[in-house]
Amino acid sequence: MNYDIQETESPRLEVEYYGADFPVDTLVKRMEEQEFIIPGFQRQYVWKIEEASRFIETLLLGLPSPSLFLAKDKFSKKYIVIDGQQRLKTLLYFFHESFPDGKIFKLKGVVQQLDGLTYSTLPSSERRELDNAIIHCIIISENYDPRGIFYLFERLNTTGTPLKPQEIRNAVYHGSFSELLQDLSKNETWRELYGKDDIRANEQEHILRFLALHFDLENYSGNMTNFLNQFMLKNKDLDIIPENEIKNLFFNTIYFLKNCIGSKVFYEKKKFQILFDSLMVLTAQELGKGLECSKFKKFYELLINDKHFWTFAQSSTTSRKNLMKRLEYIGELYRNTHL
Repeated sequence: MNYDIQETESPRLEVEYYGADFPVDTLVKRMEEQEFIIPGFQRQYVWKIEEASRFIETLLLGLPSPSLFLAKDKFSKKYIVIDGQQRLKTLLYFFHESFPDGKIFKLKGVVQQLDGLTYSTLPSSERRELDNAIIHCIIISENYDPRGIFYLFERLNTTGTPLKPQEIRNAVYHGSFSELLQDLSKNETWRELYGKDDIRANEQEHILRFLALHFDLENYSGNMTNFLNQFMLKNKDLDIIPENEIKNLFFNTIYFLKNCIGSKVFYEKKKFQILFDSLMVLTAQELGKGLECSKFKKFYELLINDKHFWTFAQSSTTSRKNLMKRLEYIGELYRNTHL
């Protein structure tokens, strides 16, 4: 679970919402004017022609359709689409009479009177009915609790695959920081160090985790999910920590580790997370003091053969006490390393 209600004093989440009814032509106009923010993990259109046609048919027959779930973005005042992007895109494509691949959108697999028709070839009365058809929307107010909207995404999104925490962050806290994390994850050296393909934003979360621990460790209380949420929210438009500072820190850290230790630096004993956190934070801290590869190699050998270090992986690796003791321990181990 991405957000643990058990960790709060009260299980109730402060999420204000209200209902609103929009005519179809208004929704299409707002799609055209890019008034909806569609998260990255939702951007792919997956409906087949028959599914899309049945949705249009439902509206033309005067039947109710499922509600759209939207959230009013705190910053842009646009609507984040939590659930319903397939329906919104279907409306847009039908009004424009074509799919993104250029294929003409003709109704298929519907009642005989509608079969084969496009938006412009609908009888004028039917076209008017479609324009004026009402779709109910449940809208989360911009006063939402960031934890609540995070949890709501996890529960309401019907993409068919449970969302990863970073996919939700990229939606809720979209902005320059989110885009930068996606760019950093494409770096060739990082790809070698990470060592696997990842299309679910896990690697972006690792990068975010490193940056949060480096820049904001004093605010870590023991809940990693909430810690990363708050750090990403605070710097969503790179107002606090500028892009160049983040890039320099990240690139200098991974370049040193790759050149000094090699591409498998995080994969000793198959304990990626504990090595990643420890080595990235330590390296970033020591960069400005003049890191020596020869000393670091000696330290690395000592570290991976240090039984006490690996005991930190046997209990909760995200508890504040464990994390702080681990970072303090490897810092002392490095400082006490002699050639």
